[in-house]
Amino acid sequence: MATAEVEPQVKTGTMQAAILEAYGGEEYLKIDSVDRPKITADDVLVRVHAASVNPIDWKIRQGMLKWVLPEQLPAILGFDVAGEIVEVGYSAKQQGWNVGDEVMAFSNHIMGGGYAEFLSVDAKFVAKKPNSMSFEEAACIPLAGTTAWKALVKLGKLHAGDDVLINGASGGVGTYAVQIAKALGANVTAVCSADNHGLVEDLGADHVIDYHATDFTRIGRSFDIVFDAVSKSSFLECRRIMKPVGHYIATLPSVERVGFSMLSKLQKQSCHMVLARPDGDILKSLAAMANEGKLRTILDTVFPLSEVAAAHRKSEGGHVVGKLALHVIRDMPHDEQPSE
Repeated sequence: MATAEVEPQVKTGTMQAAILEAYGGEEYLKIDSVDRPKITADDVLVRVHAASVNPIDWKIRQGMLKWVLPEQLPAILGFDVAGEIVEVGYSAKQQGWNVGDEVMAFSNHIMGGGYAEFLSVDAKFVAKKPNSMSFEEAACIPLAGTTAWKALVKLGKLHAGDDVLINGASGGVGTYAVQIAKALGANVTAVCSADNHGLVEDLGADHVIDYHATDFTRIGRSFDIVFDAVSKSSFLECRRIMKPVGHYIATLPSVERVGFSMLSKLQKQSCHMVLARPDGDILKSLAAMANEGKLRTILDTVFPLSEVAAAHRKSEGGHVVGKLALHVIRDMPHDEQPSE
């Protein structure tokens, strides 16, 4: 009975992974050999072709979130991956997943686990890889795309015809937010540096503001949604450009944002902080948009897994255009291949 719960079996063995040995600088990320993860009946095992690097990764690495993410080190970071399913739990099989499916996934593990050759993940948080995308492009969608979708659709209650301003429009979350808002019928104003105006216009922005030249909180226009994807503004500043019943959404907490978010039920102009958690329904919606040609990934740089420290340094620099990806897959010895 037990052997029928998983099919086919992947031979036991080890895998290469980027291990965070201690909190601190990127020098604490080491490539090492560790045991492959095991799966439960609800999981699939993904052979990871690519993973992505998000700001939350280096914030965890620095120890900024160790009080909210109580995980003992060493640990493997990385919340989103794309790859091929090589093992399927019994319950996951009932959901329609099969060995060989090409997928993208948002890890449900506390620290992620995606900077590795294999990842076990609850099948609820997996979606088919968009047909037109490379593994590197698809791996960038789960966390950043879910953040943008939740901010605009869940918190901002976006409707066709809404006026939406997106600050940080050329970044990882911002590039997806521009496309999502436009696909859902919004009038999109993007805020970014002048160098990236052409990019965000190509993604669908109707208006573009150079933040070096103009303070977007004083432009004399009003918006249904102000989404600060880089959390550089404040709710009080943005109230000036919000409609009477408008939504301000940021990606990071602050004392001000926490306070005003608690008062949101008592005021017409609301303040929200978006925290992306794995959500299979959102991930499938994003995959559908990509398959329809309405969502694409802007790749800044693809690093091999062995250069994960360099990827962290680039992300921390704060001027990434679009997303950073890690190329993970390598040729495996014949005796380590999944059994037929």
